[in-house]
Amino acid sequence: MPAFLRKFSLLAGLGGLIVILLDPFGLTSATDAASARLLNQLLANGYDEGARQRIAVVLIDDDYLRRRDSHWPLPYAEQSKLFRQLLAYRPAAVMVDLMYSYDHSQGRGNDSSQLLSNVFERYQDAAIPLYLASMGTADIPTLPELAAASQPALVSWSGYQDQYPLAAETNIGWMDSAAFALYRAHCRRHACGPLPETPILAGAEPPMALQWGRGLPGEQRHVSDMSEHTAEHGAWRQALEQVLQAIFWRISRPAETLHPYHLTITASTLATTVPEEKDLLRELLADRLVLVGADIASAKDRTLSPVHGQLPGVYAHAMALDNLLQYGMDYFSTPPTVLDTEIDVLDLFEMAFVLFVLWFQSRSRRGIAIPLCAVALLFALSWLLYTLRITPVNILGLLLLIGLLLPGQQADEPPRNIWR
Repeated sequence: MPAFLRKFSLLAGLGGLIVILLDPFGLTSATDAASARLLNQLLANGYDEGARQRIAVVLIDDDYLRRRDSHWPLPYAEQSKLFRQLLAYRPAAVMVDLMYSYDHSQGRGNDSSQLLSNVFERYQDAAIPLYLASMGTADIPTLPELAAASQPALVSWSGYQDQYPLAAETNIGWMDSAAFALYRAHCRRHACGPLPETPILAGAEPPMALQWGRGLPGEQRHVSDMSEHTAEHGAWRQALEQVLQAIFWRISRPAETLHPYHLTITASTLATTVPEEKDLLRELLADRLVLVGADIASAKDRTLSPVHGQLPGVYAHAMALDNLLQYGMDYFSTPPTVLDTEIDVLDLFEMAFVLFVLWFQSRSRRGIAIPLCAVALLFALSWLLYTLRITPVNILGLLLLIGLLLPGQQADEPPRNIWR
């Protein structure tokens, strides 16, 4: 029986090498994504909060439409009011994650895109960079009068899976992504490391593997009713709860919906006329990088955060900007691929890890030592990669493989006489 188990362990190890190399049925990709999601959740508990003090999100939501007795898309007259109000608080730069590809004021005599264009020109006069979301395609251009008063920022791309590029090639040329455009604006006023000078050079840099933060911004309680917000536990307890939730997700209660990581000010709050509230908003928004987005039930602009679940899409750009402010060009990224294939350097690390375990198994007869050493090596490698700002190895997949190798670790030697 022990010999059979050793043969099974060897076959399991060789099978693991094939799965890592060929990724049949997406098995390796699935465990790799699950590993990245779990580690992102755990590392979010200790994410540095320094950069988020420079970022704010202004959200147009359904409640704002109801209060204004308005509709979606929001009329240009209403938008012009909102952006005038935001301009009064002197943000450092503004990125608008809304599409302006067609004129929806037709048939409305009291509405015109020129109203919004006039306000955008005020941003130019105030030397406040203003970026409008772009799909990067000639088929869906931004309205000319709005494009003339702003700069484009790419919000849609393909070929990057769940990573966030600094820039991408479109059918109208290379274009900076929304987060990197705002980061460029920030670096014009603050000391930063060297940046790629053009979108083409930025596109040559590896895309970001977003690291998400967790926790409520301290200023949020000043602009939102947080009475229903549950106080979070300590980092170690949160980490334990996250691991248990990941293991027993089918039988446990759904994870609690968390408040977004960045300061969020609704459009309704921005429209206040109370002097004290306006003073508070001026304190919160002055010299911040502001992203304007929408959380409308009928609009399907959503992003999936491994920490928060479904969020309005603008928060992905906010988190990417936070990563750039936090790490600069030394952000987290996936390793390069090998010889123009889908195999990357981490896949080679994982195959070398499996070969090491098999070799160590052949040299040792101690049943429990090999799995323990393998797990310790695995976590040491993951920590090393984390310090190098490289996404970690497929921890869950390799732990499963170690479990398959475990039965073969029993010694195949005659029992010893303990009395001798």
